[in-house]
Amino acid sequence: MPSRLGRIVALLLLVGLIGAACSSKKTTTQPTTPAATTPAATTPTETSESGETTGTITIGSDTANDKGMQTVSGDEIKVEVDSFYFEPTVLQGTAGAQVTIELDNESTILHNFTLEDQGIDQDIQAGEDQTVTVTFPSSGFLEFFCKYHRASGMVGELIV
Repeated sequence: MPSRLGRIVALLLLVGLIGAACSSKKTTTQPTTPAATTPAATTPTETSESGETTGTITIGSDTANDKGMQTVSGDEIKVEVDSFYFEPTVLQGTAGAQVTIELDNESTILHNFTLEDQGIDQDIQAGEDQTVTVTFPSSGFLEFFCKYHRASGMVGELIV
């Protein structure tokens, strides 16, 4: 029969092992600027074998499914709308420029393009196209999203 001291030592070792397994690494974070004035990082978190951008980025306070960035050089751009992303996710343009975006819903479900700051709320039926005209901000960024799938990462932005 094990001694009382032996049982106590074994119990303390067991508690220590459990505590070590359950502990998490603490990291110190540096203060950041407010999300409302910080555009998303445009570096993809991963690249697929086909070279397609994958992963997520933060836009405002939302997590977005990252499908890359494109500089808008004219007054028109095509954006793929699918489950659950905008491609490209980040549109970079000139301050104050007006651009027509052709939204091509390539999925089998209803999606939406909402840009609250400009009063835009456009549904796009499955397999159909819609167009919206947006104006790039004078500085910073504007967030757009699908009102039905925002929580699933269907978020993008206009940046200058």
